[in-house]
Amino acid sequence: MQYFIDLVIVGLSIGMVYGLVALSISFVYSGLDIVHFAHGEIYMVGAFIGVVLFQRLGLNYPLLIVASMILTGVVGVVIERLFYRRLTQGGGGYTVAGMGMIICGFGMSIVLQNVAFLIWGAKPLPFPVSFGMPIEMGDLTLPRSYLWIVSAALVLMIVLHLFLKKTRLGLSVRAVAHNKEIAFLMGINVPLMISVIFGIGCALAAAAGVLIGPINYVQVLMGLGILIKAFAAAVVGGFGNLPGAVLGGLLVGVTESLGAGYVSGSYKDIYAFLLLIIVLMVKPSGILGVEAKVKA
Repeated sequence: MQYFIDLVIVGLSIGMVYGLVALSISFVYSGLDIVHFAHGEIYMVGAFIGVVLFQRLGLNYPLLIVASMILTGVVGVVIERLFYRRLTQGGGGYTVAGMGMIICGFGMSIVLQNVAFLIWGAKPLPFPVSFGMPIEMGDLTLPRSYLWIVSAALVLMIVLHLFLKKTRLGLSVRAVAHNKEIAFLMGINVPLMISVIFGIGCALAAAAGVLIGPINYVQVLMGLGILIKAFAAAVVGGFGNLPGAVLGGLLVGVTESLGAGYVSGSYKDIYAFLLLIIVLMVKPSGILGVEAKVKA
């Protein structure tokens, strides 16, 4: 039983990271109506920015997360303005050229990888943040790094929820995500809101990178694996559904951890996709997804 609890705790911690990245992917999708395939590299850039800030400025961990989110969010806004904005069709409705945006996303992924290679090199970098001694609760030993991951991810998710529900800017973001044309007719600056959405999505991915950095080394190719897992989590929860992305991340993390513990760690990456296949067979729209009715 103790072993099972340990595996669940590890799974929930890693699942929070998957859920945070899946949430950011779904958030960007809600604004641009497209899957951002360079999001794994945004996650990687955020982690590297966190390492640099820690080495150069010695910021404490909460400030490190916030600073990395801000800087990576700015990077995301610059990318959206300089590159993705040029692929949109004219008008206040900000209509996205779908296939061109997908290809540009793949291209941006390669560009960011190579820029990271030039700046930080191919060697993995340590992220030596000290969390202190593990917490002892009876027979259970709980690393403080896992508590940081769960706590920080929950805080960020709550803040995002309050931002969307309680602020005028959040209301504008929701209106744009729901229908860009109607939002434009209501006087909302749709292109500006798209930049806000993209920047917040990139900031959330950066937070996930900084949270996982102290557990794993930070390296240039770290974004590929997280993109695949986060995409699986988003689909399991219901693609485009923000609470579903978090739920999907937790389910993927726990499934992966239990599979590695009881079956084999060599096939750890397979379990998430077995869960994905099972969920899609039972409910193709995902657990919290809504099936769209197609009219002839």
